[in-house]
Amino acid sequence: MQFSIKAGRSGAAAVDVCACTSVLAQEGQPTLKLQEQVTKLFTELREPVYRYLLCLGLTAAEAEEISQETFLRLYRHLHAGGAEVNLRGWIFRVAHNAGVNELKRRKTVVGVSSEQWAQLIASNGAQSPTPEELLQRKEKIARVQAAISTLSEQQKECLYLRAEGFRYREIGEVLGITVSTVVELLRRAIRKLSKEPHA
Repeated sequence: MQFSIKAGRSGAAAVDVCACTSVLAQEGQPTLKLQEQVTKLFTELREPVYRYLLCLGLTAAEAEEISQETFLRLYRHLHAGGAEVNLRGWIFRVAHNAGVNELKRRKTVVGVSSEQWAQLIASNGAQSPTPEELLQRKEKIARVQAAISTLSEQQKECLYLRAEGFRYREIGEVLGITVSTVVELLRRAIRKLSKEPHA
């Protein structure tokens, strides 16, 4: 099984899932259902996982590669009969670990540039903004980036995962920390962000 990303006219990523026909002939319908399940999760979670990896400090190419590898691991995990409990948390945990390993491997952190943030925001918007709206967004992004840059890495990770809808317990599982640590990191992050000027 292989995932490949193709950018469409709208800029949205489309999934092309290829499987060897001999595998399908041998394994039949369960493999097709597995492919559908993984493809559905890939479609739903690819962008959030990609953005999370960018927030960790990975380059766009690294985030893309790790995102795809994460979903290949998911396929292997499920194909081998692995547990299907909280697959969203499992995906983020695998992506997080792979991202952290990549950062340790290169021992440098590349920050997310304003252009990358603008691309991410633009990819989520369906309408073309006016020049004034673009300028306002750019200024807002700069303020948000400045405020977020004052947070610790764990605070940033907790905030991002919380924004993605993860519960405290799930965040703890993804990051490998206790629920009480998650609560404290989020409390401190929110307190710190609320003190930043909102010019």
